Amino acid sequence: MINRSGLAALGLSLVAHAVLLGGGAWRPVPAVVPELPEPFIQARLIVPPPEAEVPVKAAEAPVAELPPAGAAEAPALKAAPAPRPVRKPRPKPASAALAPPAEPVQVALAAPAAGGGQPASDAPAAAVLAPPMPQAPPIDPMAGAAFDVADADGWPREGAIVYRVMMGDKGFEVGQASHSWSHDTRRYDMRVELKTTGVAALMRSFHYVQRSEGEVGERGLRPLRFTVEQRGRASDAVEFDWSAGKAIIRRGSRAPRAVHILPGDQDVLSLWHQVGIVGTNGLPATLTVLTNKTAKPALLEVVGPEGLRLPIGRLDTVRLRAQAEDGSLSIDIWLASRYGMLPVRIRIADDDGEVLDQQAIQLRLTPAAGAGGLAGGEAAGEIMLAERVELKEETDPMADLYR
Repeated sequence: MINRSGLAALGLSLVAHAVLLGGGAWRPVPAVVPELPEPFIQARLIVPPPEAEVPVKAAEAPVAELPPAGAAEAPALKAAPAPRPVRKPRPKPASAALAPPAEPVQVALAAPAAGGGQPASDAPAAAVLAPPMPQAPPIDPMAGAAFDVADADGWPREGAIVYRVMMGDKGFEVGQASHSWSHDTRRYDMRVELKTTGVAALMRSFHYVQRSEGEVGERGLRPLRFTVEQRGRASDAVEFDWSAGKAIIRRGSRAPRAVHILPGDQDVLSLWHQVGIVGTNGLPATLTVLTNKTAKPALLEVVGPEGLRLPIGRLDTVRLRAQAEDGSLSIDIWLASRYGMLPVRIRIADDDGEVLDQQAIQLRLTPAAGAGGLAGGEAAGEIMLAERVELKEETDPMADLYR
């Protein structure tokens, strides 16, 4: 009991001291407790507004106004940074997006003029496409086919070649062809007469004559009329109208047919000499070869030089090939480089496999007046034809004994 009463007395004394020491200040403490939450809550309400501040967006809007100033600086820099600020404003201001496109286009056009940078790569591409357009108009290789000036002065003014005519790959002899020509440097006339001989003549008699007439000019031969006569048939003719750019093919009683021709086109006979007069460098890549039946575009190819052994001896030749574009006919011509580039062998093959091979067994020519050299270049000039030339087949008199 004494202890309890002592403790109680001690507690009362402590309370009394607290009241006396704290006085009225001790009472407001409970009132401060409710006031603390209010300022804390107000602080939370004030913090959110700065996070969603609209002025920050307003600050970004003026940043969009800076690119125009940067665009003004871009022309001075003339570098890649100029287009970058121009691209940024496009997506943001819808109203201002219409104006910037015009500005970048102007900058892109100015950049190429100054030798611009990479962003203007599209403009040069257009400039690259533009040049080919003016180059496109001259697409007439045949109309503007370039020919070397013809060396008609060196073309033997007259001559004759006799060919042995063989048929098939095995060279079965069927006849002879006699070819002759003459010219006065202005006009020419040539013909070839083909007839069967020997056993072939006994089986079937055949007589066939081709003739070509025309002019001699800076582009070589220009045929005016080509005719074909065959025993037992009406004659055929091809008439060339160069001013109209066409040729008329007339076959017997059939209706005439017109075909288109261009400078340099030849009939099948004049082609033999045209390649020698003009020279291989002056020939066009393609030309039309006319016969009494058809007019076919042909591809010309210089096969190259060949040493050729013929009945008249071994000759240095240049081989040229004219092949129809449709593959129906192929003509190989061997030109004697030391004898006026004259045709000493002609081989004709058709799409049926028929082969007609003509090889010179006799050659006779008269040099042109004042001839100092012949057509065909330096190779032809190796021999000066100041006198009449005649080559004949060398025969072995004992050969018939073993037949």
